Amino acid sequence: MNNIEQEIEKLKYQINILSSTVDSDKYPVESLILSLNWNDNDLNDAHDIFETYDKKLENKEEDINWKEFEDKLRDRFNIGYQTVKLIIIAFYKNHQWVEVCYQYAKAFTCVEFHSIIRDYEQSI
Repeated sequence: MNNIEQEIEKLKYQINILSSTVDSDKYPVESLILSLNWNDNDLNDAHDIFETYDKKLENKEEDINWKEFEDKLRDRFNIGYQTVKLIIIAFYKNHQWVEVCYQYAKAFTCVEFHSIIRDYEQSI
C-alpha cells in the first residue's frame, strides 16, 4: 500500500469513528449518510424512491406494493432488510417522507417500527 492509499485508509477510519459520535436522534439523516458512506447522489436517489411512493399515496393508488419499495432500496444501495429499516427510521425521525415511512412500517411491523406507528397514529 502506498502513502496515498494509507492516508485514504486513515481518513476513512477517522470518519468512521466520527460517524459513531453523531447523535442519530438529533441528526438522523446525517448519521445515516455517514454510516452508509453515502454521497449526495445516493441521498438524492433515496429521496427519488421515497418521492415515487409518496406520489402513489397522494394519488390514492389502491394497492401499493411495499415489498417493491423495499426492493428498490435494496437493489439501488445493495443493502439488506436491516439497512432498509435504518433508512425508514432515519427519514421518519427527520420528519421526511413521514407517510411513506408510516405505511411501510405498518406493512412490515417489527419492534423497531413500533415507535413510528405509535407516534404517527397519535399525531392524526
